[in-house]
Amino acid sequence: MEEAKYLLKSGATHEALKRLINILPNFKDKEDEWKIHELIGAAFHDLGDAEGTVQSYLYAANKDKYLRSQRTHYSNYLFALHYLSKLTNEELAAEHFVYNKLFNEELRMQNVKLKNSIANKIIIGYIASYFTESSSSRFYEALLTEFNKDKFIVKCFSLSDEADNFTNLIKNCVDEFIILDNLSIEEAAWRIAEEGVDILFDIGGHTDGGMTLQIMSYKPAPVQISGIGWFDTTGLKAVDYILTDNYLDPIGHEKYFTEKLLRLSSAFAFKPIENMTNNSAFHMPHSKLVFGSFNNFMKVTDEYLKCVKKILNAVENSKFIMQDTTSISARKIEMERRLKKLKMPVERIEVRLGNDNYLKDYAEIDIMLDTFPYTGGTMTATALYMGVPVISLYGTRHSSRFGADILRLAGMSKFIANNVKEYVNLSISLATNFEILSEIKKTLRERLDKSTLLDTKRFAAELEFFYRDLIT
Repeated sequence: MEEAKYLLKSGATHEALKRLINILPNFKDKEDEWKIHELIGAAFHDLGDAEGTVQSYLYAANKDKYLRSQRTHYSNYLFALHYLSKLTNEELAAEHFVYNKLFNEELRMQNVKLKNSIANKIIIGYIASYFTESSSSRFYEALLTEFNKDKFIVKCFSLSDEADNFTNLIKNCVDEFIILDNLSIEEAAWRIAEEGVDILFDIGGHTDGGMTLQIMSYKPAPVQISGIGWFDTTGLKAVDYILTDNYLDPIGHEKYFTEKLLRLSSAFAFKPIENMTNNSAFHMPHSKLVFGSFNNFMKVTDEYLKCVKKILNAVENSKFIMQDTTSISARKIEMERRLKKLKMPVERIEVRLGNDNYLKDYAEIDIMLDTFPYTGGTMTATALYMGVPVISLYGTRHSSRFGADILRLAGMSKFIANNVKEYVNLSISLATNFEILSEIKKTLRERLDKSTLLDTKRFAAELEFFYRDLIT
């Protein structure tokens, strides 16, 4: 097992997976069998194999006898389920509802509030695995930097001491920045309770093994909310509300959530980083049109690739650039294998690894084709801001509508498809109308600057209105 770990860490993913699969049938220590499944899950993840990842993390959860790590495996399983394309809303919700059974509700704190608010200000706590630059930070930064200091006290609770420039920005804006590193789950919950938090907002959900949710399970704050960094029900009854809007979750979607739906006019707002603001990828459409996808390869389903194939076949001499969000070379190899298996026109498709200077790469793309059912978030918003229009599919649930919601808030609803056929037709129509495409690209940055998507002050103020309403 140690050799497989080394191979996995060194990037020899295929070799590591082969070794782990060979070890499993003869592995004698049944109590530690979950460790093998966990490593297999990590290997499948590095290969961009969603189904293998899902199956392995579920096996790990079932085999593990330790409750804390069992919860972590199950969170990883729930996260990976969103990459699959054939699950119904009911099936996905049912799997999330199981999560609450891993917790003893008798251990919850009962309406604990150990410190009184100062000068009648409401104390808001935000909890995350870390507060560093990430895809979700572009959607929650405003809540930590543009809040009403006359009415709110904001405290951040980080499970890690990891820091970067974004962390320093946040530390300078919020009232307190508290690191919960090296504390047990229960100790971390009591530490939050000691701060007298009125409302605790979980940014992470089931990301990073759901560690923030394990703390939330103790109910250290009277009101608890999840959202922005998580895109579905948590399944945890200790969480009172999920942040959403009517577009993501219209009336009738309540049955898919253990939480109450806290509907704003928008569930997020996008804050571009300085490098985006100072640069533009604007260019006139290429004579040989270039489609693109800069999403995590785990989001690339066969159904999506079949749509891409139809689009490429319909748009003469067009090209498709697929760029991952990681630099794992095994993923590139595996993606190229998948393309050949699906008989894609591989001579017109370029597969790339992710890189830190990805902003410059937007200049190569004329139209972004959003993945489904797990759509793009930051990459979709970034593409629009960099002058690249996006076609997105409006799915059947919150997690498959995020890309479409971004387009709605950006004033680009005409590029939202309601089904796969419409997705293909919209892509072909835009690609074959040079004048319309050119005009959109020229005006996209200006449109976004005036859009609801970038109106972070409105978003923060609207959420704060609900904060006041929730505790009065």
